[in-house]
Amino acid sequence: MKLTFIGIGAQKCASSWLYDILADHPEAALSEKKELDFFSYRYEQGYSWYERQFPDKPGARAVGEISPSYFNEASVPERARQYSPDLRILLSLRDPVERALSQHRHQIRIGSITGPDYRFETALTDNPSYIDQGRYATHLSRWLASFPEKQVLVVLMEDIRRDPEATARKVYAFLGINPDHRSVALHEKSNPSYAVRSRRTDATIQWLRKSVRQFGLGGIWQALGDSGLRNIYRGMNRKPSEAVVPPVPAETLDKLRNVFVDEVHTLEKLLDRNLESWRQP
Repeated sequence: MKLTFIGIGAQKCASSWLYDILADHPEAALSEKKELDFFSYRYEQGYSWYERQFPDKPGARAVGEISPSYFNEASVPERARQYSPDLRILLSLRDPVERALSQHRHQIRIGSITGPDYRFETALTDNPSYIDQGRYATHLSRWLASFPEKQVLVVLMEDIRRDPEATARKVYAFLGINPDHRSVALHEKSNPSYAVRSRRTDATIQWLRKSVRQFGLGGIWQALGDSGLRNIYRGMNRKPSEAVVPPVPAETLDKLRNVFVDEVHTLEKLLDRNLESWRQP
């Protein structure tokens, strides 16, 4: 099935929320696995393999997938354009310093950082992707060189937090599907950061969550959450990231914000939007 759109990230910028609000839309067909990483890491599989990952969904008008690895990989925009110059491109962004902190918590959650040193400043020195992922203007410029601006929609985390309904309608309209659909995931925090006591248990729960939604039974999952079972599980197997990550010195955050300041200025021009809160929160 030929794709009509791809979500390109950025990492830890609500791409899971975008996937969730599209997964239960009757006119959207998404890959069962959120991140196929075809244009970045699995390009050698070929177009036929890629298109087989999507269900033959009657009534689907938008077919696509979301892989945050696409945004900052230099070769991906041209690969995507060669596949289809008509692709719609979805991109979600947030304060780049906030994003780096969230990435750090995520690395702890998935076990990439095992301690005993969980300090953000240590990981910042060890992992250059914390900064590279936040060079939004640099990466977006490559995408705009391959696709016309009218085919690229950028949504900000602030918009999602402030008015998820309006943001979802904007996404749906951009993809040419019914903007009046109300997803069960609208007000749910997708892919939150946390530390887990048992990674196996957490992986099982995440698989069940995605499987239920894939079959259009998101309402049942929501009902289970409303019944209190979700809170019981979280209390048993999760603990806040703050419980293991020491407070980040203000000096570290100020230095990181200065690293991104030129990128933010350029992004303001690309988006025609004031992002002063990212420069001076």
